[in-house]
Amino acid sequence: MAVIESLGDRRSRASALGDIARLRAQKGEVGAALALHQERLATHEALGDRRSRAITLGDIARLRAQKSEVDAALALQQEALATCEALGDRRGRAVTLSDIARLRAAKGDVDAALALSKEALATCEEMDDPDGKANALWSIAQIELQQQKAREAFQHLADSYAIYLRLGRLDGICVVGMDLARLLSDQGKRGEALEILARSRDGFRKLGRPQDAERAEKLIQSLSAPHP
Repeated sequence: MAVIESLGDRRSRASALGDIARLRAQKGEVGAALALHQERLATHEALGDRRSRAITLGDIARLRAQKSEVDAALALQQEALATCEALGDRRGRAVTLSDIARLRAAKGDVDAALALSKEALATCEEMDDPDGKANALWSIAQIELQQQKAREAFQHLADSYAIYLRLGRLDGICVVGMDLARLLSDQGKRGEALEILARSRDGFRKLGRPQDAERAEKLIQSLSAPHP
């Protein structure tokens, strides 16, 4: 960061701020992460970089949602969506639709959430975007779990997990694996669930996310305990 600042490269500095903010967020330092993203946002606005501004709005919105500020997060994602549509950024639009879908689901608007997630999935399939497809499948599964449709959710989680494994996307593997392992456990497949949870735990450790790793470890211990 010091080298970038000495060179006066504002765009690279904004990118570095985003990386630091994500690391802060992973450590649970949400307030610090938000401040860094806000500084990054101001830079993109000053540079007139609309696409990077939309991406940053999405990052801020996810942290707002983490703080249970759902309405504020939704407003930010809607603004990001409008920018993606104006720029013709189909991939950015699909990612934002999935984010909006999860927020809609959190507000209880499940039908609208499912429709948005399916629209995002269709776009990713048309674009042959496996990473976006995996994210959309995970979003759909989250909504289906809320609807208590475990069978449908399991299939979408399994498909999402398989894509992330193929891509080697460790963050996706870890997060989706946690949900998939719970459903496997519910089906009585403890061995498969434990294998996936161990992969998530180890992955979270590599990503520097100790709280998530601890959560995975607690599930492992719970499943490993003798059952009467």
